[in-house]
Amino acid sequence: MDKAKWKNVEKYTLREAMTIEDLFELMKNNWSADIPGSFKFKKGLFGKSIAFDAFMQVQPKVSVKGNIVTVLRVSNSSGVSVGGVNIKEMEQRNKAAKEGGFKAAITGGQDYFNNVCTAMRELLSDRVA
Repeated sequence: MDKAKWKNVEKYTLREAMTIEDLFELMKNNWSADIPGSFKFKKGLFGKSIAFDAFMQVQPKVSVKGNIVTVLRVSNSSGVSVGGVNIKEMEQRNKAAKEGGFKAAITGGQDYFNNVCTAMRELLSDRVA
């Protein structure tokens, strides 16, 4: 994976403003089953967002402000750790290594984020300015 694909944020400018609730409904109704992870609507201290499952400590979060949709890569290291090693993350890395080799064990989290960005880009393609 080249360095250009190691991104932390992707933004889409829509022709018209959209609420986070509208985007969540659009995602629920049109999300493809072959995209990894699931997502849920979150309300928190910093506002509303759509949070995906964490994979290899990468958790994509989607937010909307007016006509700008932002997909943010967030580090999520929650979980049980033994000796400083996160058990769930280690299991995910081992599985990725078995399925896709050593490279997949290293880039799996970023690949997951990139797949979410690609799916969002396709979902919003007819609404982008």
